Amino acid sequence: MSVWRRIEAARSWTGSPSGRLAGQIISALLSLFIVALLVRAINDVGWSSLIAVLPTSPLAATAFWLFFIGQYLTQPIFDWLIFRPWWRLTTPDIAIFLRKHALNETLFAYAGEGWLLAWAARRSGVAFDPARPPSIAGRGDGDGIAPGESPFADIKDVAITSGLAGNLFTLAMLILAVAMGAANALGSTLDPALLRQGGLGFSALVALNILILFNRGRLFSLPTSANIRSFGLHLARVSTAHALLVASWLVALPLVGISAWLLLGALRLVIARLPLPNKQLLFAAAAVSLANQSAPAVAALMAAQGALTLAAHTLSWFAAEILDSRRKA
Repeated sequence: MSVWRRIEAARSWTGSPSGRLAGQIISALLSLFIVALLVRAINDVGWSSLIAVLPTSPLAATAFWLFFIGQYLTQPIFDWLIFRPWWRLTTPDIAIFLRKHALNETLFAYAGEGWLLAWAARRSGVAFDPARPPSIAGRGDGDGIAPGESPFADIKDVAITSGLAGNLFTLAMLILAVAMGAANALGSTLDPALLRQGGLGFSALVALNILILFNRGRLFSLPTSANIRSFGLHLARVSTAHALLVASWLVALPLVGISAWLLLGALRLVIARLPLPNKQLLFAAAAVSLANQSAPAVAALMAAQGALTLAAHTLSWFAAEILDSRRKA
């Protein structure tokens, strides 16, 4: 039996009563597994020392939580905005993007895209023709695949445009960081060999993006207008999320100063995209170097926001369950 016939047989089985029951059991077990991972990670954090660094005044606390929640929800909201006109999504369908965000952050990169592809294929009733496998590798010189026609093409192109937007914004933040003196601050703290390795890695990343643009006809499947729209929304997403994150830092520890927070925010983006081990330790070293006497408070704030993000993943997973039940009803 060919691969495509196996895929079609598996798809047909998922529509049977036993297949639907198995899907519900697997979904429930996966939900329990994700929640267990998050609860364990949260329990490993010393909450008392972390909560102490959060703002206590009503005005500052309100602003902090608004910025933090807004920053967390930016990713699923913009994902929903991108796919909404293509897949005719309703408001409760944002649940799948809450799950996608939690899976990507909790398991491994692009685990959420795999979940999204399975959901979209099942929702749209995609069937594979064993005699004519779909050609979705690129659009060549033609118009491309219409958005909404192929879930795989939609998700693939959106993932590529997301990476391009993130790298472009990171490059802009790198230029800002260098202009603000990041090179001197890090050069006196970190190993020069490590900095050179990071610079080479980021240069390779920029070169890869240029290569993608020159081969866009072979890599992209959707029309150019759809990918430009997706790229613009992703660029708005990363800039909005970054601004809200830096704003939450500034509200929590205003004594550090806005210039230091802007520089740390830029370095956070750059370090996150470098092919280096122990990125969190590298960012912590940069934070200590730039924060001076406020270094302990900055370290506590970074740890607190990491723990709060884990808690947000747990809450968003439960929120997705509630939205899913309403959508099915």
